[in-house]
Amino acid sequence: MSMKVNEATMANGFIDLFDKVPAIRLREPLAETLGAFRDGGTVLDYSFTDAVKMAGHACPTVSAAFLVCRLALEKLYGDTVPVRGEIGVTVYGEPGEGVYGVMAQVMSFITGAAPATGFKGLGTRFKRKDLLIFKPEKIDPEAMCFEFRRLDTGRAVLVRYYPGRVPFPEDKARQLGHLMQPVIWEAATEEERKQFHKLWMEKVEDMLLHNREIDDWLKIEIKEAIK
Repeated sequence: MSMKVNEATMANGFIDLFDKVPAIRLREPLAETLGAFRDGGTVLDYSFTDAVKMAGHACPTVSAAFLVCRLALEKLYGDTVPVRGEIGVTVYGEPGEGVYGVMAQVMSFITGAAPATGFKGLGTRFKRKDLLIFKPEKIDPEAMCFEFRRLDTGRAVLVRYYPGRVPFPEDKARQLGHLMQPVIWEAATEEERKQFHKLWMEKVEDMLLHNREIDDWLKIEIKEAIK
């Protein structure tokens, strides 16, 4: 069955900010093996827009997860292209605790690491199932912690994300808090709704593009390799 799609339907309609965020490039050997690429292609670019489509929204949590993935993979792979499906992710929290589940979905989408529902593989290759695990172990009481490990070398990084340290002016934070309920319950005026959107996306932009004081709220350390 064919379907006609007009240009308005095809356009994603997202704000320009999302296109300014550097994408995460990975090799995807499973897609390569099964012939999904044209003209001998081997890599995929995962944009922040892709993450927003997957999550259904853009927010500081989705922004943090995307940023954590990008910086962790840069630390793990250096100048080489990361290999999707060959990365294990440990989430040091429960799926239903805070926003661990939301962040884990973004990380799974980008790295290919999947929980028990993931792809079982073809023969002994391409297994994604159980490469993402939740471990209720508190490494740092102030931080949300995530480990990314290369399956080929055993090299790993531990990422500590401190949501409470992400800088945002107090007056703007108060405005956001004041506007949140009216917007959620569709009781806000058009002007209030626009102001809420502006402030909300301002924090997203600060995190993804400006990285203000990032060394204070996002820390990455190399862990001992385990083969």
